[in-house]
Amino acid sequence: MFNWIIRKCASHWSYDGKITKLNILTYHRVGESYSAKNPKSIYWDLFKQQIKWLNKYFTVLPLPLALELQARNELPPRAVCITIDDGYRDSYDFIYKTLLDEGITGAFFISTQGLIKGGLWDEEIYAAIFNAPDEVTELYLQGKLFDISSFEKRVDVRYQLVESTKYLPLKQREAAVESIKQQTQFNKTIDKFLSAEQIKEMHASGMTIGAHTHSHPILNKESNSVALLEIKQSKEILENIIEQQVEFFAYPNGKYEQDFNAQHVEMVKSLGFKAAFSTDWGILSDQKSEGYKIKRFTPWDETELRFALRLALNYRKK
Repeated sequence: MFNWIIRKCASHWSYDGKITKLNILTYHRVGESYSAKNPKSIYWDLFKQQIKWLNKYFTVLPLPLALELQARNELPPRAVCITIDDGYRDSYDFIYKTLLDEGITGAFFISTQGLIKGGLWDEEIYAAIFNAPDEVTELYLQGKLFDISSFEKRVDVRYQLVESTKYLPLKQREAAVESIKQQTQFNKTIDKFLSAEQIKEMHASGMTIGAHTHSHPILNKESNSVALLEIKQSKEILENIIEQQVEFFAYPNGKYEQDFNAQHVEMVKSLGFKAAFSTDWGILSDQKSEGYKIKRFTPWDETELRFALRLALNYRKK
């Protein structure tokens, strides 16, 4: 009965009887278990359940194949793709291994600075705050004082500082992160990111490797020359690793007009990418008009019924 409900809700036929709509899910961090330090991260057991639900009720396709089939109006019913942004090591330890176990593939969009530094700017903030000595009870940044005198306050401040520095231009963001590290006396090496060897293995196993800029900037906050270099650099580094063309790109943060604009779309096209992905919620129905700012959608429900039904209903959106 429930299978029939999902099929009915997910019906998405075009006027000529062809299936045209594609659901593309996006994930970021997956923790081995629930962590009080990062309560917003999905935990591994739930992620594994969601992948099983996808395999049960939907048709999970490799991203390149799904886009080809859609362009030919040959998508199977309830077509879904899985994408993962950023490139942290949990992409390998938990996400990649789960996908292998379930016999499906995903697309991993990687910000390549993490390969050099062991993590991106947000992980530097995370590590600095949670490794600060107990006697460090406050931080001062951008004219504001932040109380980190307890574990609970450090969790809250971690998110506040990530949000307050996210939209700074790269040079200002780097200065803010350095200030946080100095105030917390943090000078350790971070080791939380994918390695080149892991990326090679994932690619060899059928996973799609995509670019996500080098330093994960908000492109709208950078000059056109910096934005183009960021996109190009990530593509070239990843191509050197997998020894193959990198054909897909995901915009950092990913809200159209808020985080990237039409000029960045043209940059992505000029560099030879076949498609590019936003984080705006929605469905892909027409690659000709939407192919370089493709919307994605992920239900975060923790029950089978709600997760599958919410995803099925997304096919009915325009």
